[in-house]
Amino acid sequence: MSGRRAARRAGAKPVRPASPAAPAAAPPARRPPAAWFADPWTWLTLLAAVPLAVRMAGAPWGEPVAEDFDFLHRALLEGMGTLLDGGGSSAFWRPIPHQLYYATFGRVILATPALVTILHLVCLATAALFVQRALRPSWGGPMACAAATFPLLAESVRTLASWPTQFVDVGLALASALAVHAAAQRRTWLALTGLGLALLCKEVAVVTGVLLPFVPGAARDRRERLRLGAGTAAVLAAWGAATLLVRRAAGLELPDRIARSPEALGTPWLAKFLWALEGNARAALSLPRIPSPEEPVLAWFVAALAILAGVVYATDRKARTRFGRMAPWGAWGLAWFVLATAALTPIFPSWQPNRSHHAAMGLGLTTTAALAAAHPSLVAILAGGRLVQLARAPSAPTRISEKPPDAGAFMDYVRLTRLQRFMRAARGALAREYPTLPSGSIVVQHNLPHGLEYALGGDRALQCWYRDSTLRWMRFDDFRAHRETPVTVILSASAGHVPPVGLVHPDAMRGLFLALEDMREHRYTDVLALLDRVDSLQRDTTAVMFRMRSQGLRGYALIATGRAAEAESVAARLVAVDRRDVLVRQVLCQALSELGRLDEAYAQLDTLRARAPRDSTTLLLEQQLDDLKARQARANRER
Repeated sequence: MSGRRAARRAGAKPVRPASPAAPAAAPPARRPPAAWFADPWTWLTLLAAVPLAVRMAGAPWGEPVAEDFDFLHRALLEGMGTLLDGGGSSAFWRPIPHQLYYATFGRVILATPALVTILHLVCLATAALFVQRALRPSWGGPMACAAATFPLLAESVRTLASWPTQFVDVGLALASALAVHAAAQRRTWLALTGLGLALLCKEVAVVTGVLLPFVPGAARDRRERLRLGAGTAAVLAAWGAATLLVRRAAGLELPDRIARSPEALGTPWLAKFLWALEGNARAALSLPRIPSPEEPVLAWFVAALAILAGVVYATDRKARTRFGRMAPWGAWGLAWFVLATAALTPIFPSWQPNRSHHAAMGLGLTTTAALAAAHPSLVAILAGGRLVQLARAPSAPTRISEKPPDAGAFMDYVRLTRLQRFMRAARGALAREYPTLPSGSIVVQHNLPHGLEYALGGDRALQCWYRDSTLRWMRFDDFRAHRETPVTVILSASAGHVPPVGLVHPDAMRGLFLALEDMREHRYTDVLALLDRVDSLQRDTTAVMFRMRSQGLRGYALIATGRAAEAESVAARLVAVDRRDVLVRQVLCQALSELGRLDEAYAQLDTLRARAPRDSTTLLLEQQLDDLKARQARANRER
């Protein structure tokens, strides 16, 4: 009896023979990303540095200032020596940017500084490319590009690109991005190498190390992640031990103005963190540290993007699904941003917006994930708004102001380029007249605008320019007190003028001192004779301040010798050169009063009252004019 019939008699349903299982539909294979050089988003990522370069047009690219000369002096004049010290720094052990970088590029920095800025821009763009390639497999080209280029669309990055000493942060960004890219590709040894390089650039690379084992996709399983974590811990421990040993042996300490300032010691850590958080947020939007008029508009702009994204998430399940796919990188970026922000608290209250770049690398991942999952157009709108802010950022100053502009930062791009423009002009003026200087030469610094002495780095700028450690600067007050000092030349600054510096012959300045003494003794004929000699010695007409002082004295001497018309002509020419100068306007006012042109004299006095209301000479002129006007009124009544 067949099995089917027996089953029927037993009341059971017949069991049909199993048919061969149909093969399950395979999910569509995801196309691997194109090779980096064939991917258009690669090139767009690299080209994100172009707007930055455009906003640096006209600036003195790469001109070394301030701390640069500490490291250039060590590399070019002392020899690099050991890597186990500050390399010119008294505070930090950063052998890659402080020693290897200046040893390699020191001559380029002095000879062709613009190449340094190009190098920095290339490094920053390459760092963005590493991040883009890490994100590309999971986020796709457009969003990976948007997140990776986020740090580049901020005006503060111009400082990183333009200042040689900021290779500290440029190297940190490049090495950290390499480590993240290698970890995402599961290339453990390359990731650890990148981490080591980042740590040797700047201490805040500890943030990179802490988060490296948690890079999305960095490990297939728990064992692989533990292996990467162990390697990261070993690199951090080795670097930490070496840092402690080097700092102790070399006596490296943070400067007191940061570590032990009353403001820093009296401020709680949470307040410092909020200070850094606000600074990073402002830097990301290319806003100054102090309040600015465009803040309300930008606040509404950011709020509108957040509200739109929130509405989409509340109403669109697909958006929430997309956010789930992008969340691992977004959460990892948020952790990066928070830790990198916390790493800025030790520098409180000395804010520098360029230091926000490291935190911006994480912020770019977080904001892109949050907006892109809602809708890619929101990412494009944010990028467009930040490009507009970059375009609106202050340009490099074309003239050197008497006081540095204050945007709430110890150093920002405008302050930096002010220093760089002066240094380039000073170096050029000296090189044209003095291609070489004898050993032991002294150059006097005269009339430096506020804050510019910092750019000289003590005597080291002069020594590095001429590759001679025996040269030195001398302050003008010291020269005036010791006129017999055999100085080579006087570098005289002229704020607000182009060029901003000129060279003064030392004997011309000594003659001016003698003329001042004769002026006090009322020997006006001798004053004019001395000033004739001064004019014969001083041929550089770009030393505007010296010219104003010498010709101003000439004007006073001419008035005193009854030649008010000549004095008026001299003073009028000087006022046309510098309308802000008080001395020559006082000469003009007095000359006009001597000539009986009281209305014109009072017009000059009105300007003097606005510019120097408490100046003793201005007050005396006012009294003289009032007396003269009163005498004329009495004379008119008597007629």
